Amino acid sequence: MDLVSLTEARMQVRVDTTADDAWLSLWITTISDSVMSWLKDEWRAFELLQDSAGDVVVDSAGVPVVALDSAGLPTVKPRVKAAVLVELAMQYRFREGDGKQVDPSAGHGYVLGAGATALLNATRKSTVA
Repeated sequence: MDLVSLTEARMQVRVDTTADDAWLSLWITTISDSVMSWLKDEWRAFELLQDSAGDVVVDSAGVPVVALDSAGLPTVKPRVKAAVLVELAMQYRFREGDGKQVDPSAGHGYVLGAGATALLNATRKSTVA
């Protein structure tokens, strides 16, 4: 699932034509997938459904249930959307791969830029016991 729209991506990289739409569409999907992998649990990318007492609703397996928007799609957390947009802008700027904005030590197998990693860190499932 793409975590940002093409319109949001165009706004982030300050493009007002469709000339880069194919590139943006490819990278929206790629970065969305990378962010989802980095978070480890898909539900962490989305707002969670809450009951009338404000408690998170879980399914029969104990997995939190994501909140859906009016179109029936999961509602992306603002920090996750921001991280995708920050990473997209970095990839757009350094299309040739010459940017030094990556912190591999923080990627844990999924290398994202320092800005995206900083935004996502509080949302990610910890692997430290």
